[in-house]
Amino acid sequence: MAILLAGLTSVFYGVFDFAGGMATRRAPVLAVAFWSNIMALTLSGLVAFFYHLAFGSAVSFSDLAWGAASGVAAVVGVVAYYEGLAKGQMAVVAPVSAITQSLIPFMFGFLTGERYAMLPWVGVALAVPAMWLTVATRIRGDRPGKAIYGLGAGLGFSLMFIGLAQVSGEAGMWPLISFRFASVATAAVLVKARGIPLRMARKNLLLSFVAGGAILANLTYVLAVRIGPLGLVAVASSLYPAVVVVMAFLVYKERPDPQRVVGLLLSLGALSLIALN
Repeated sequence: MAILLAGLTSVFYGVFDFAGGMATRRAPVLAVAFWSNIMALTLSGLVAFFYHLAFGSAVSFSDLAWGAASGVAAVVGVVAYYEGLAKGQMAVVAPVSAITQSLIPFMFGFLTGERYAMLPWVGVALAVPAMWLTVATRIRGDRPGKAIYGLGAGLGFSLMFIGLAQVSGEAGMWPLISFRFASVATAAVLVKARGIPLRMARKNLLLSFVAGGAILANLTYVLAVRIGPLGLVAVASSLYPAVVVVMAFLVYKERPDPQRVVGLLLSLGALSLIALN
């Protein structure tokens, strides 16, 4: 069940990040991040309230603090990721980010006492080339030195995964509010510091609001990591590049090349093997 929820996390991240990516084609990244987090903050309040009504909860200051820290890490990751892409380093930034954000939580889980069966180890080994093949591209002018942006993004997302895993099961979904509140505050500070205008075309604003649906990914991830091992849940939750490729085909009719087809198949294989833990 945990890996199923983690798989849903990848689907949600892929779908809603794709919407955010569409918005950033014509609008500033930080403006999109701000408005998407405003929507996510609103939705997180509804999620937390109805979860509390259904299951009850007792949140502590520690839970809220972990949520807030994860929110800051998430925004830092997003900014580093899109800064790298804006500099024309997609071939380096995207795969390095995807691999980093899966392996750091995996190793953190292993070093803190999690143990996995043999097949899930094979699944994790498959996930690394799967993510690389799915998102890597060859673009003249890409320089490996710019991998620092991918590492920064992957580290930010890794800290988000690890931080949300520290939230207690009794906290319900209230930490998602502090998570998104911290994300909004961080995005607002960066917008102010860089003098980024928040006004944008209605279509881009709508896409930004749609991107705020990523709160569903946060929800399924928190549920998954409460009943499953952090390491494997994080890897399964990081396979969203495959979803982005599918979305590009559905929306833009972009046919995936053989490399990405192999990446998609390896992603499915990796998820299946991880589920056998």
